[in-house]
Amino acid sequence: MASAVHASTLHKDSRPIRDKGFQADCMRNVNDYLLNARYPAPITSKTLISPTAKEFQSIFRYLISTLIDPGMSWGKKFEDDALSILKDLRYPGLDSVSKTAFTAPGAPQSWPGLLAMLSWLVELCKAHDHWNDPHCISDPILLSPSELPLEYPLLEERLLWDFVSKTYDQWFDGGAEQFPEAEMELERIYERLSKTNTDRSNSLETYMQRKIVELQQFQVQEPPLKRLEDEYLQLMSDKNKFITFIDLNRQKAEKTKQAIVKIRAAISEQGHDLSNNRRELQEVEAAVAAQNLTPDEVLRMNNERETLNRGLDEIRARVAEASQSSYDHEMLVTRAMDRFENLHAEYTSLTHHLSILPLQQDDPIRSAGWIDRDLNLDLGVEDLDKLRSAGIAMRTATWQQLNTYREKCRQEGLGLDHHLIALEDQYDRLGQQVERQTEEVATLEVKLRMVHEQAEMAQIVRTVSLAEFYLNPESLMTMATQKLSEENANTNKVIAQLENEVSNMLAASQQGVVVTHSELESARIA
Repeated sequence: MASAVHASTLHKDSRPIRDKGFQADCMRNVNDYLLNARYPAPITSKTLISPTAKEFQSIFRYLISTLIDPGMSWGKKFEDDALSILKDLRYPGLDSVSKTAFTAPGAPQSWPGLLAMLSWLVELCKAHDHWNDPHCISDPILLSPSELPLEYPLLEERLLWDFVSKTYDQWFDGGAEQFPEAEMELERIYERLSKTNTDRSNSLETYMQRKIVELQQFQVQEPPLKRLEDEYLQLMSDKNKFITFIDLNRQKAEKTKQAIVKIRAAISEQGHDLSNNRRELQEVEAAVAAQNLTPDEVLRMNNERETLNRGLDEIRARVAEASQSSYDHEMLVTRAMDRFENLHAEYTSLTHHLSILPLQQDDPIRSAGWIDRDLNLDLGVEDLDKLRSAGIAMRTATWQQLNTYREKCRQEGLGLDHHLIALEDQYDRLGQQVERQTEEVATLEVKLRMVHEQAEMAQIVRTVSLAEFYLNPESLMTMATQKLSEENANTNKVIAQLENEVSNMLAASQQGVVVTHSELESARIA
C-alpha cells in the first residue's frame, strides 16, 4: 500500500545527476564508504564509471543488506526486488530508474541515475551506522535517561524502566545482587530533579508573595469600580452640562438665523435702493451731460462728490465700529446670561435650603401680600429696559419679603427663647417644690414610723392589760375594752390619713415633674 501511494505521487529528481561534478562527488562518496566498510568484492577504476550488471547488483545488495537485514533473501528477478525496495524506502528519484536501467546499469543513459541512487543508499547506511550515537541523535526514546530534559513527559516511568532494565541485565548475566552504579545514577537524576523542583518551588513562592502584596495593595486602594462609578457620575454631569450648553447655543443659533434673515432682507432692500440710486445717477449724469457745464462747475461737483465719498467712508467705519460693539455687547450678554443661570441655580438651592420655595395656589399660608419668590424671566425679549425694570422690581420685592420673613423668624425665635426661659424657670420652681414635698414626705414618714412605734407600744400595753385581766378579770374587763377600742380607732385613723397625704403628694410631684419636663423638651425641639 505504501509503495502504491508513493508511486502515485512521484516527483522528478531535482538533483543534477547529469552534471560531471555531481557524478564525481557521488563516485567518491560510494567508493569511500565501500572501502571503509570493507566491501568484500574488488573495486576497480571502472567499477563506478561503467559497471557490469554483476558488479552493480553486488554493490546494491551489499548496501541493502547493511541497511535493512544481512540475511535478506532475494527473488529471481533482481530488478523487481530493487524497485520494490526503493519504493518502500521512498527513494525521491524513482522516476530516473527503471527495469531497463537495472538490466544494463553501465549504459550512459542509465548509469547517472543509478549512481545517484547508490550515493543516496550510502547516505542512508551512514545514518544507520550512527543511529545509536548519542552525539548525533536527538530522539528522546534513544537518549539516555540522564540526558533527558526534566520537562520530558513520564520521566519517572522512563527512569524506572531504565533502572529495572539495567539491573535485570546485570542480575541475569552475572547474578549481581547490588547495583551501586545504577542506584548512584538514579540518585543523581533525582537530585537534579529535586533541585529543579526546589528552585521552581522557590520561584513560585516568590511569585505568590509578590501576588499577595499586589492583592493587599488592591484591597487597600480604592476599588476600581468605585473610581469608575465616580468617573461615570462626573461624565454624566458633564453630559448634562453640555446638553444644556448645546440647547443654549441652539437658541442662540435660532436667534442668529432670524437676525441673518433680517440682515438679508435689509441687504436686499439696500441692493434695490442701490439699483435705484444707480439708475438715478445715470439719469443725473445724462441730464448733466445734456447741460453745458463750465469747468468750475464740474470741479465743484467733483469736490462735492469726494466730500460725499469721505462721508460714506466715515459712515462705513462707524458701521464697522457699531458691528464690533454689537458683537462685544452680545458676548457680554452671553456671559451675563451664563452668570445669571449660575446665580439662579444658587438662588434656587438657597431657597430649598431655607424651605421658602413657592407655595401652591391653594396653600392657606398665601396671603394678599404674598410675592412669588420663583424667578421667571424671558431673557429673549428685545426691550432690555423692560427686562431690567422687571429684574429690579423682582429683586426689590423679593428682598423686602425676605427681610420680612427674616424678621418674622427672628421674632418667633425670640418668642421661643422667652418661652424656653419661662419653662426652665417653671421647671426649677417645680423642682424646688418637689424637693420641699420630698422633705415633707420624709417628715410624714418619720411621723408614721412614730405612730407605728406607738401602736406597737399600745399592743404591748394591751398584752400587759390582758395579763392583768387574767389576774383580775372582773374589775378590768370594761376599762380595757374601752381603752383598746379608742386607741385602735385613733391609730388607724392617723395611719390612713398619713398614707393618703403621702400618696397625694408623691402623685402630684411626679405629675408636675413629667408635665414640666415634656414642655421643656417640646420648647427645645421647637
